[in-house]
Amino acid sequence: MSQGEALLKLTGVSKSFGGVHAVSKLDMEVRQGEVLGLIGPNGAGKTTVFNLVSGVQQPTSGSIRFAGAEIAGLRPDQINRRGIARTFQTASFLPGMSVRENVRLAAAFRDPAKLKARPVEVVVDESLARAELSDVADQPAELINASQHKRLEIARAIATEPLLLMTDEIVAGLNPAETDDLLRILVGLNRQGMTLVFVEHDVRAVLSVSHRLVVLAQGTLLAEGDPKTVARSSEVIRVYLGNRYAGNQ
Repeated sequence: MSQGEALLKLTGVSKSFGGVHAVSKLDMEVRQGEVLGLIGPNGAGKTTVFNLVSGVQQPTSGSIRFAGAEIAGLRPDQINRRGIARTFQTASFLPGMSVRENVRLAAAFRDPAKLKARPVEVVVDESLARAELSDVADQPAELINASQHKRLEIARAIATEPLLLMTDEIVAGLNPAETDDLLRILVGLNRQGMTLVFVEHDVRAVLSVSHRLVVLAQGTLLAEGDPKTVARSSEVIRVYLGNRYAGNQ
């Protein structure tokens, strides 16, 4: 698949919980090699989209295609082995295990072809280095700091050797210096060929790394395109960003 082609494509995707439409007839694509920022107010459907793409939830209707193949209806482990990894808003490390052991567990669940091609320990060491965790690799996971827990989420995700990495509020709760460090790691992954989808309430962080921006509101597509252009849209300002943010542009 060449740079700029649709790696992930959602067509007419809807998800309802009883009478509540969390996502409604959503058309959205993620292009090979890009960093896509996905933003919107609380309840816009961002995490639901992540859950649908990763198989945590199943769509009520619509199609989700990855690398040309339909993935709606597959289990999370099947989708992961096809090349999609995600992080969660809350760090999901396993206590009682070291940082390295947490990453090793993820690497061991790769697709059999990937397991055959690259030994687990090679992938573990590489993932720790890319997430800048090599110096704490043998520490108990519960004893590292909050910023390192975020990086552990990334290391575990990339240890599955994904084509697409989706991060859900990965910089939430970090100070500016820690945020910059994490963004630098993500940009580095993208430069090495990984496609990223970045959900975050820190709009300045999203704008600083995204090649393209998608804005959701009430489960539907509100706007998409060049990040700076979208951020200046009067409708996006009205629904989400607010005049205080717009005035600083």
